[in-house]
Amino acid sequence: MTDYVGLDIHKKYCHATAMDESGDILFREKFSSEPEEFENLTARVGDDAEVAIEAAYAWQYVYEQLEDKVGEVKLAHPKRTRIITDERIKTDARASEALAQLMRTGWLPKLGFRRRRSECCRRSSGVERIWSGRELDSKTRLVPS
Repeated sequence: MTDYVGLDIHKKYCHATAMDESGDILFREKFSSEPEEFENLTARVGDDAEVAIEAAYAWQYVYEQLEDKVGEVKLAHPKRTRIITDERIKTDARASEALAQLMRTGWLPKLGFRRRRSECCRRSSGVERIWSGRELDSKTRLVPS
C-alpha cells in the first residue's frame, strides 16, 4: 500500500503530511531539516512512499535526502500549484496536505531537472556520497514535465 507525503520545506524545518490511498491522513508533523529527521520520516512512511516537494528554497537538499529512501520524489511547480497559493489562510499544515493530496490524485504539476554527470562522486573510502550534482548552473532550467 502506497503512502503519499507532502513536504512544505523551510530553511530550518519541514512540515510533512502523510496520507494513504483513500485520502485518510496518517500523520502530520513538523521536524527540523536535519538528516536524522529525514531518516525518521522515511522509516515511518516506508520505502514505497511517493513524496511531493515544492521546488522552492532548499529543494535540492531535501531531494538528495529522500531520493534513495522512498519510492518516488516529485518536484511540484510552485506557480502551478494554485490549490496552495489561492488559499485564504496559508499554513504549513495545509500546504503539505495539499501537496500530498495532489500527489495522491495524480494532479501534481511537476517539474523536471537535468543532472550533471558528476553527481555521484565518491570519496576514496567509497562509503560517503558527495553532494555535487544537484545544484543548477546558469544554463540549466527547471522545466514543467
